[in-house]
Amino acid sequence: RSHILHAATPPAALAAPMADRLPRAAGCILTAGAKVRLYGLKSAPGLNGQEGICETWDVDKGRMHVRMKNGDLKALKPSNLRKVHQAIHHQSPEVAKVKALFRKYDTNGDGAFQADEFKRFLGALGLDKICMKSTMGKVDTNGDGVIQYEEFVDWVLGDDMLPEMGSPTAASVPPKPQSPNRPQRDNTPEDVDDDSDSDDDTEERREQHRDLTVEEVKEMCGELPYGWTDNAIKIVNNMRRRFPDYAVQKVVNQMRQCSYHGGDTMQAIRKTGTVEVEVMPPAMITLGKSGKQAFPALYQIRTQDRGLDVYEQAGQNFTFRNLRDGRLQPIGMIRLGERFRLLEVRSDPDCGAHYGRVYFGTHADRYHWVNLGRDLSRSRTLAGTELNFVGAERLDPV
Repeated sequence: RSHILHAATPPAALAAPMADRLPRAAGCILTAGAKVRLYGLKSAPGLNGQEGICETWDVDKGRMHVRMKNGDLKALKPSNLRKVHQAIHHQSPEVAKVKALFRKYDTNGDGAFQADEFKRFLGALGLDKICMKSTMGKVDTNGDGVIQYEEFVDWVLGDDMLPEMGSPTAASVPPKPQSPNRPQRDNTPEDVDDDSDSDDDTEERREQHRDLTVEEVKEMCGELPYGWTDNAIKIVNNMRRRFPDYAVQKVVNQMRQCSYHGGDTMQAIRKTGTVEVEVMPPAMITLGKSGKQAFPALYQIRTQDRGLDVYEQAGQNFTFRNLRDGRLQPIGMIRLGERFRLLEVRSDPDCGAHYGRVYFGTHADRYHWVNLGRDLSRSRTLAGTELNFVGAERLDPV
């Protein structure tokens, strides 16, 4: 019999072992009561863009049961869901003030801090090293190096105590009472999009995941507005992912009014009332299957038609997605059969791609990246996987 998991809604940082048993949509944990938007469905495209509420997670089938607005129950893969951001409208002035302080440091508007950025922020607040280490352990228990600062603030300063994972009082969302004039609905979930189990992205999904370049923004908006900065294209792409219904032209106008500050732009778009989905930037993989530090590590190019192109992290248009889509100019290649050392790996929660930083050439001060593709590991533990990728095979123990 399928194992169905009910859960409350604590931050990911509070229960990492249980969080590994729950699904993620674009890197964000889905739990009972989460509002989601359907996305990227092929067999039922008419459902794309509709919203529903998560009820239960079928561990065995890998499906989230989602109650739609019309009462239908759908069983969907997490990759076809986006978690809708639900603002806390009656938060205390103290919470709002702290969130505003965090947003001041969120210059690119991705809603998250990398671990090193967060440490610098804590240092600026005057925390000593011992307190800083303890705080980092609380908010980054899965070691991915990404901290969603608004969730962190709600956890630290929120008025309501969050229920325990698996609390029977928060087991599921009660269904809405049926009208006496309407027949009872069947609570057997309908599987949706069973034909989309391939690892290959469709053109539609790749288009939805694609980042814009500066040249494309110029084509869409005309000349770039006065004051455009090197960081501005990152803000555009972060806002596109977070606010999928908000036109690029409007995003650029809000950016200009907010002096090209990402955190301020995000808040300004929120005030328009447009739908916001929660997204996460590519996260660092730090642990392997054994629970030990995973990188640096020795790898070898897998047998393919060619090797791996190497890209330098430079220029306004550099993003991992543009790298993946071949929209950047490589500066070299790691050839078939060559061994190389991966210094770090980042995972894109939206599309499952992995990007590896390598030492290339004689410029140790410059970052160089390769597209490793998907993780091919056949087994995993709570700590991690075997870390074997489409483009490279691991030679060091994990």
